[in-house]
Amino acid sequence: MARWKAYFSFKLWLYSFRLKKFLGYWLAVFSVIWTFTEFSGYFFTAVDGSPWKPNVWGVIGLGIVAAIWMSRPLLRRTVLLPDQEVMLEIDINDMYARQDGAWIIPCNRCFLHSHIDEQAIVVQFRNRFFPSPADFDQVLAQVLQNVPYELDTVRGTQVKKYPIGTVVPVQLHGTRQTAYLLATSELTSQGKGDPNLNHLEDSLKSLWSYIAENGNTEPIIIPILGSGRHRLVVSRYVIIGMIVKSFLAGLAQRKFTKRLTIVMQPKAFIHNQYNLDEIESYFSCAGKFEFDSKGL
Repeated sequence: MARWKAYFSFKLWLYSFRLKKFLGYWLAVFSVIWTFTEFSGYFFTAVDGSPWKPNVWGVIGLGIVAAIWMSRPLLRRTVLLPDQEVMLEIDINDMYARQDGAWIIPCNRCFLHSHIDEQAIVVQFRNRFFPSPADFDQVLAQVLQNVPYELDTVRGTQVKKYPIGTVVPVQLHGTRQTAYLLATSELTSQGKGDPNLNHLEDSLKSLWSYIAENGNTEPIIIPILGSGRHRLVVSRYVIIGMIVKSFLAGLAQRKFTKRLTIVMQPKAFIHNQYNLDEIESYFSCAGKFEFDSKGL
């Protein structure tokens, strides 16, 4: 339902619907339909023996409907970067509705989730794919048992804190679906996210390195990290740029996927009204610049 609201949002059509494009499609469709009807009238006749003629307004209306459909705004934009042989994609969607790639799930350094609200990506993952929070914690503990940590106190409880950039791979039972839980943020002693742009940059670099060494070449689906509960005070445009820049820098070292999909929640899109045409244009240009992975 939220995706449909995003599709029919006023500013999506304002930004992405182009009158010139619509008129071009309408003239093309009208010409094709009219040529076909003239062709049909040559071979077919009406009951009274006169050449068959369609309703002119019907032809015009059909052309308008077809042109609107062909020039409609799209909530998913994909750009091929031929030099890197990789696709960049932006999709206004629920990340878990996309099951054609590995999910990237942002977490705090402690991988705590019991105190987080139900809309958080990691909590949605836990609730959708695990019988209980305890089962989810058990999976995390198994993967993290050999990862170095330090002890700290959060909300009055002693917890383990893992390095920023720690990656926890999770293979969903009975499926081929993979998820990578990524430590992107610090937690305060009150259990709140501590915004830090450097942490996000470091965690992205660690993520691409981990997938290159341990993952396979399946597509990657990543949300706009830090744009919600991590409280980063930068726009989603900036975070998208960070994700793409670090991804291309990692790809320059070793190719580990053929597609990166960045997903934006429909509610966030409706509330902020981002211009997908601008994001698509950025994707088209991103691969034409040289990225220095040592500088990230």
